[in-house]
Amino acid sequence: MNKNILLAIASGLLLGMPFCVPQLFPLIFFAWIPLLWLEEKTINHHNPYLLFNYSFLSFLVWNILAYWWVGKAQITGVILIILINSLLLALIFWMISRSRKHLKIQILFPFLLIWLGFEYFDTWWDLAWPWLNLGNAFASAPKWVQWYEFTGTRGGSLWVILINIGLYSIIKNPKNRIALNSVRMILLIGIPLLYSVFLYHQKENVTGFKSFALIQPNLDPYTEKFIPEYEGKHFADFMTTADSVCSSHHPDFLFAPETVILTSIDENQPMQSSYYSRLLDLKKKYPKTKILIGTHSNIESASFNSALFLTDTIAPEFYHKTKLVPLFERVPFDKYLSFLKDYSLEIGGYQGTYSSKNYIDYFLSDSIALVPVVCFESIFGDYCAQRVPEMPGFLCMITNDGWWKTTPGYKHHFNFSRLRAIETRRDYIRVANNGISAYINSKGTIVAKTMWWEKSVLTGELKLIKEKTFYSEHGDYIGRVCLFIATLLLIFVKIRVTTQSNVTKRS
Repeated sequence: MNKNILLAIASGLLLGMPFCVPQLFPLIFFAWIPLLWLEEKTINHHNPYLLFNYSFLSFLVWNILAYWWVGKAQITGVILIILINSLLLALIFWMISRSRKHLKIQILFPFLLIWLGFEYFDTWWDLAWPWLNLGNAFASAPKWVQWYEFTGTRGGSLWVILINIGLYSIIKNPKNRIALNSVRMILLIGIPLLYSVFLYHQKENVTGFKSFALIQPNLDPYTEKFIPEYEGKHFADFMTTADSVCSSHHPDFLFAPETVILTSIDENQPMQSSYYSRLLDLKKKYPKTKILIGTHSNIESASFNSALFLTDTIAPEFYHKTKLVPLFERVPFDKYLSFLKDYSLEIGGYQGTYSSKNYIDYFLSDSIALVPVVCFESIFGDYCAQRVPEMPGFLCMITNDGWWKTTPGYKHHFNFSRLRAIETRRDYIRVANNGISAYINSKGTIVAKTMWWEKSVLTGELKLIKEKTFYSEHGDYIGRVCLFIATLLLIFVKIRVTTQSNVTKRS
């Protein structure tokens, strides 16, 4: 087999394994080296697109390893996601190589700017799929990245690129200042790790405690959860469990997962829903307990995947899921392709196209801020962090991870919650229909969790923390800066290439 192909596959395997087997996350520090070697070998090749072809192969392997499990729910969807993301990443790496060639500079500068800029861009455009952001590779090792409270996962991506290029330089020129370069690498790896240990042992500024209970119904999404004729029974079972939990524990907060109520609630006339009325009766029976539950809701013709919050006030509050799964929950670019809105892909017998309009960032009760996170939104650190206000509170994620069965998918989705806790320095409640429900503290440590694929109730006491982190205050500043400069860089490169081409033609 062609050696270049082997290099491309090697990088794909090294990049993909940390997202397939979480314990192998250190491989990310070496993953780019074969591709960097390949880039240098092909940069002056007469075929300018050769690197694109090799890098597409590399990223195809990476994408397949990282989320092949999506195919458990939707084979068409996973094929489209893998192909689209592989093509995009190959294009980005190809542009990095072209930029450094035309500017006659080392790869470090364009690599950092363009790759980190794209990672940020990939969190807010209509095909947003930031699962493969390099900083996510440390989701299973929160003690390594406590400094995410300052940088978010973009800081982790920056760290990964710097280490890969540093190691590549040592391998490429082993006799060139080996001692000095080795010391630099030790410092580059060691300082963030030592600072992370320091932050992990810092005392938290806790302003209070609140008791909670969460219910994991554990309904199979393929054979139980989304079968309309079963909804009444499932809700009755949930209410029985909720009544028992509230009677026994009298929690300050009761949490239930995503889409416990399937029949849409009209937000303007919620009392028309029998499910809402029964939930309201439960709230009146236990006035101390505040309830957060997942539901479908609508305002006129707009449908939402929502979190419903019931407090001591009569009026319900609805938070609408804003970061919708492209292709599944919303057709991308629906502003221009509105005629396709009824053709979102089906997952396990359920199909829906939602609106992303939202009117609130957090729920507020008794001066406590509860920041809701609905399923896929937990991958978007910047979005979650910037909704955290400077008042005592915590985050609560509602989800349904049963689509992926016993694959790496639910495990990685769970671990992303640990990064969100670190970035915001808030306790994090994770409540799943099936998957893993958990109480995660502000250090990303799992305090308590349920078993996979078991009906469970989890109770405990969470901490209220008031201060905002640097990352919560400023968001993904690294990504924004890199995207801005990368855009200017690519424009400059394009102008330079065009100018050189015109000069060549005239001569």
